[in-house]
Amino acid sequence: MRYRLKNAISHITCAGTSSLIGVIGVGFITALLTTLLLNHSLISEQSEFKSHSPTLVAFLKDTVDESHGRTLVSQLEKNGQILAVDYTSKAAKLARGETEFQDLGVLIKEAFAETQGVNPFPASLNIYVDEELITRKALEHIALDIKTHDEIEDIMLTGQGQLKDRLRDSERTMFAGIAIAVVVVWFIIGSIIKRAAVARAEEIHLMQLLGMFRNHLLLPFAVHGLFLGSLGAICGLGCFYGMVYVFQSQLGGVHFLAMYQIILVVVAEMLIGLFVGVATHRKYA
Repeated sequence: MRYRLKNAISHITCAGTSSLIGVIGVGFITALLTTLLLNHSLISEQSEFKSHSPTLVAFLKDTVDESHGRTLVSQLEKNGQILAVDYTSKAAKLARGETEFQDLGVLIKEAFAETQGVNPFPASLNIYVDEELITRKALEHIALDIKTHDEIEDIMLTGQGQLKDRLRDSERTMFAGIAIAVVVVWFIIGSIIKRAAVARAEEIHLMQLLGMFRNHLLLPFAVHGLFLGSLGAICGLGCFYGMVYVFQSQLGGVHFLAMYQIILVVVAEMLIGLFVGVATHRKYA
């Protein structure tokens, strides 16, 4: 057992400073990947927190009274892709503006009195759509169909809809980032283990001639890969956590990744290192 351990350590040290550079490289990739994962987690949390918000808001023309507005609501609710439509009158908008804008609400109230009852807020329709089942393209079609009604002045995508858009973009970026990270980490670890294998080529050949079992030759490669993958992942997570802690006040109290995500990152990079070690062993031993 002691010989196997010495053999594995010797394999790591044969790479020289390349092992240290490899750990730094894997740590850097881990920090970048962790940034993508954290960004996706934050967007996902925001999206779930604001799930009660409408997806679309359609503003009615000033000439449309409440009865016509509610008739339009009934027509839109017949669309199978729309879950619900809420009508908000001009008076309700004004009252909400006075409470939500606080000091500005006082100015709005005074301006409303000075203009002899002319309400600057348009009536609107809050439209709820099941965004989990509808793509952005389908959502744009729904908005265009609604805008064809003569009663509609304008229609806009709300913050919730924008969050869903950001969430989809974040998912695509995250999956692309994971794929790139796997390729880059594989390349970094593979090049370092290959360097060690070339440096020990004569020694490995001699051990083969002496009848050394394949698992004895495989162990140094596997241990080297596990060492680079695990240490690189831990260093990357540690550096990223330190940066989040230092800049926590500027980031607004951002929480770190969930424990299962941290474990997955470490285990994934350890497995990459293990597979690279096995693949390199097959080629050079």
